[in-house]
Order: sequence, then C-alpha cells, then structure tokens
Amino acid sequence: MFYALRFTVLKAMKKIQNSLRILRILVLALSFLVQMTLVLETSYAAEVIKIAVGVPLTGPLAKQGQEVANAVKLAAEEWNERGGVLGAKIEVLEADDQGNPQMGVTAAEKIIADPAVMGVVYGITSVTCIPASEKFEAANLVMISPGCTNPKVTDRGLKVVNRVCARDDAQGPAGAIFAVEELKAKKIAIFDDGTTGPRGAADEFEKKAKELGAQTFRFVIKAGDKDLRSILGTVPKDVQVIYASLWSPEASLMAKQLPEVGLDVRMIGPDGQFEPVDYIQASGGAAEGNYVSFLAPDMRKVPEAAEFVKKFEAKYGPLSSYGPLAYEAANIILTALQKVGKADRAAIRDAVRATKDYKGILGVPISFDEKGDVAGGVIYFYQVKNNAFEQVKTIVVK
Repeated sequence: MFYALRFTVLKAMKKIQNSLRILRILVLALSFLVQMTLVLETSYAAEVIKIAVGVPLTGPLAKQGQEVANAVKLAAEEWNERGGVLGAKIEVLEADDQGNPQMGVTAAEKIIADPAVMGVVYGITSVTCIPASEKFEAANLVMISPGCTNPKVTDRGLKVVNRVCARDDAQGPAGAIFAVEELKAKKIAIFDDGTTGPRGAADEFEKKAKELGAQTFRFVIKAGDKDLRSILGTVPKDVQVIYASLWSPEASLMAKQLPEVGLDVRMIGPDGQFEPVDYIQASGGAAEGNYVSFLAPDMRKVPEAAEFVKKFEAKYGPLSSYGPLAYEAANIILTALQKVGKADRAAIRDAVRATKDYKGILGVPISFDEKGDVAGGVIYFYQVKNNAFEQVKTIVVK
C-alpha cells in the first residue's frame, strides 16, 4: 500500500510539473503577443495620425455638417502634400452626430476609441457639443468647435474644449443692436425652437433688446414643424422685426408663411441660417431682404482665404457656411501636434489651448483664452440680396 501511495503521489507531482511547464510557455507566449501588439500599434501610429470630425452628416443639418467635414479633409490633404505631420500621413475620421445629443455621445465614443486620433473638429450644434465634450475631457482629447456658440460649451472649465467662433452672448446682443440701432425696431417678436443653441441666442438677444428700450414678444416652435401659421397668427401685427433663432429649415418655412398670416416684416437670424440652399433657395424667394448674422466674414473678400476658397470650391462646390471655421480649427490642431512633436493627447490638448495669434484664413489672428474661447466678439451681418448673402455690417460686442 505504501508503494502504491508513493507511486500515486509521484504521478500527481509529475502532472503538476507538466502543468506548470505548460503555464510558463503560455505566459511567455502571451507576453510575446502583447509586445508584438504594442510594436504594431506604435508602428501604425508612426505611419498614420488621425484628426476626427464630428458633425451632422445625415438629417436636416447634413449640408452644413458635410461642409465642415470637407474642409477638415482639405486641410489634411494639404498637410499630406507637405509630408504629413511628424513624418506620418494624416487621415480623417468622420462621425455623424445627426445634431442629436445621444448620437453626439455615440460619435464621441467612436472617436475616442481610435488611438490614432489626436484631435477633433467637433460640432455645429451646442446641444451635441456639450455632452460630447465631456467624453473628450475624460480622454484628454482636444476639440475645437467651428459653430457651437452657447456659453455653456466653454463655461464648464473643461481643458479640452475650444472654439473658433464667437459665443451667443456676443451674437445675441449683436443681433439686438442691429435690430434696434440699424433697423430702428421698437417692437420685436423673438422665436426659438427650445433647444440649447437657438434658445441661448434668443435669451441673449432679448436681454439686450430690452436694455436698448425695445418691447419684445417671445414665442417657441418645435424643430421639424411643417406648419407655423397657427403660432405666427398670434404675433402682434405691428411688430417691426422678427428675431428667428432657428435653423435654416424652420427659418425658410417661417419666411414663406409670414405673408399668409398678414405679416410683412423682416427677419433676423443667427448663424444657423447662413446657408444659401437650405435657407435662401428653400424659402422660394421669401427670404429676400432678410438678415442673418454669422461668425466669419465673407471669405471672398479676405485675401488670406483666396487659395482656400479656390481649392475648396474646385473640389466640393460653393462654400456656404462653417467650412472656413472648420478648416481653421483643423490647422490649429495639426500645428499644435507638430509643435508638441509626438502623438500625445494631453500634450496636444495643452498646446492647442496655448494658441496665440494664429494667423490663418479668417483675416483675424486666433488666440484662445483660459476657457478656450476665441478672443473678441466679432459678428458679421449679411442681407439676402438677389438670392445671395451680402455682408452689410460688422458689430463687435465686448
């Protein structure tokens, strides 16, 4: 019995030794695979660096969003023609946020998950910028917005968030100044769609208009409404201006339906209406004479933008909205990456925030303050004349 027990023990020990030997081999193999994965990732990162763009690529704001994406792609192409950045080719990752906050989070998560992405040109709608930026903050992934204007975008103290556009607390008051001082309006109807960006601009407009002595009347519609006549019929017939803080689809519909309820009054709208197809053409001529504020000057009159306009329109067709701002944002990110000298998200984040007097295509140097806002509050006003936008006024809000 003793020998049988001893044999059983020895046999068991041999099995344990074999198992340990196999385990050591597996650990070594796993370690080798991990090291090879890191080598391959490093090799790929050295060959390709990505810049992402998150905007509505489908839905009612797709035309404006696609222009942003095209402008970022043009910037990347130009850098690649000059040899890329840090010896690596630049690729553009596109993410569709549909102008929807939930989809904005999904788009941000898609962008963050790609380790080759070193910066993001994100957003034309503040309602998506705000939740998406919180995701980027956790990942130390810098973003520059070409069109998210609500003050909350940068007022939350996030290190990754910057924008090359003015804020609504500049755009809204500028609209009020234009309405009261230029158009001599004393009674003004104010519309918004209840969402973050349009409501914020409307609030700021109303505050300044009242300060300037105007009487205001406030109305809210729902984005996507196809018939505004019932609410337009409640607007006092003696209002002299309508401030329509709406996106192009609803603004063009409003312009068409105003005469149907007996209102012969000019409209002023914020940057979301600076779109010749979705606003001017969609209105069927009803927008003629109306005014729109925007966040950039007429690019055709800016010498520094001549080459950009020529290249963009040759490749993608007429320039119409946020493209110049997106192009500027992409170039600032890539310049910061070049200065940092390595693919380090946190270092690039800090380098972008430190941007001072960047001279690009907008005709004014770009500097970011401690919040990530662009210095100065310059708002450009355009009038619809002969089915096109004509710049008529510049207002600086301090």
